[in-house]
Amino acid sequence: MRILITVIALLITVVGASAQTAPRIQPNSVVYVEASDFGQALQAAMVKKKVPLVVTTNREKASLYLEETSKADKEGTGERVAKVLAFGVFAGSGKSYEASVTLTNTDGVLLWAHNSKKSDIRRAAEDVAERLEEHIKKQPK
Repeated sequence: MRILITVIALLITVVGASAQTAPRIQPNSVVYVEASDFGQALQAAMVKKKVPLVVTTNREKASLYLEETSKADKEGTGERVAKVLAFGVFAGSGKSYEASVTLTNTDGVLLWAHNSKKSDIRRAAEDVAERLEEHIKKQPK
């Protein structure tokens, strides 16, 4: 019984220690964002949404790295015609913009990731910025 209590106490200590050392996104950290089309939209969205990070396009000055993959899709003519016939004016625009974003530190540790699918590049960038700002604010201190 004594051994079991000792093992449980040791596990609690290890789990507690690992939770305390989990990497965090520190407010006002310098983050590198590529100067791609989506990167520029994301930089503007981060300023607009007041994300508490300092954005740079100089990779050497950054302590965090934001990488993205994105693509724009437009539905084909046949698909668009079918939607308009089925749903009328409520068929939507037929366009979408998808972005997958990861945020890592200098050690390559993944700190945050998000996927966004919106109707255009601006909305996708604003969605990513909003979710990043929420994540930073909700982190344990």
